[in-house]
Amino acid sequence: MILLYKPRRLALRSPCLGGILSGKNQFPETFNWQSSNPATTFLPVNNNTVNKGSIPSGIINGTMSSTNTIYSQIVDISRMDNMGLEVTWTGTPTGTFSVMVSNSAINFYALTFSPSLAQPSGSASGYAVNLNQLPFKYIMLQYTNISGSGVLTVFGQSKDLN
Repeated sequence: MILLYKPRRLALRSPCLGGILSGKNQFPETFNWQSSNPATTFLPVNNNTVNKGSIPSGIINGTMSSTNTIYSQIVDISRMDNMGLEVTWTGTPTGTFSVMVSNSAINFYALTFSPSLAQPSGSASGYAVNLNQLPFKYIMLQYTNISGSGVLTVFGQSKDLN
């Protein structure tokens, strides 16, 4: 008789949540903002390193002013299946927020959403972005201000399906 060992995924019980935690790989990501495009100055670190993403550069609160463009750091999402973004801005900015993707970390292109993402249009607001099963290796965020001013913050959560 041959016995096959089938490993089981351990479920963790959380008394404060009153349920079972999934045990899936999850990685929170804080997007930092800078005035220079990081694709021209460095390539990102693998997502499974100690820091769980590219080496953060810039600051967590992106300044939306004048007619400037600000960029997040590049994040390697090659081992993640899904990502959720929490996008929030304060003040009175008017501009364009873009989710940029790449496989080379050199050329980044904006994703197209249907319906289109709401854009800052003169008042404080925010929204959530669901990025389901992205077929790209890298992600970077970009904001181009047209008028007004404010502060932009973005927090992300990556999950794999395994």
